[in-house]
Amino acid sequence: MFQDKVGKFLGRYGEVKKLGSLKLESNTRILPFIVENEDQKFAVFAFHWKKSIGTNTIIRTEHQISEMQCDGAIIIGNRFSQNSYDMVSDTNKRRSKRIILIKMEEMEEILSSNVS
Repeated sequence: MFQDKVGKFLGRYGEVKKLGSLKLESNTRILPFIVENEDQKFAVFAFHWKKSIGTNTIIRTEHQISEMQCDGAIIIGNRFSQNSYDMVSDTNKRRSKRIILIKMEEMEEILSSNVS
């Protein structure tokens, strides 16, 4: 299941907590995760839709990570628009909070290459 793969992938980077208390604006994503270690805390949003993730989703994510008091966010999705890549690049240069975009196929490759 997609949600299990996301959890397994995130476990490589720190302690993973699944959040169920946030208000979801859409039922097209899995419930958010938090992944943290002694240095940082990231919110993780995974979208399992086929369309590109655009700038509106990036803007909503920026607001949510501030509300969640996280150091940044990881967004996992099938595809990202070029505008979303550009926006994230600009955001990461200007602000202390970081956003990382990960395509599902990249996540799958990392998981399959590290099978124990």
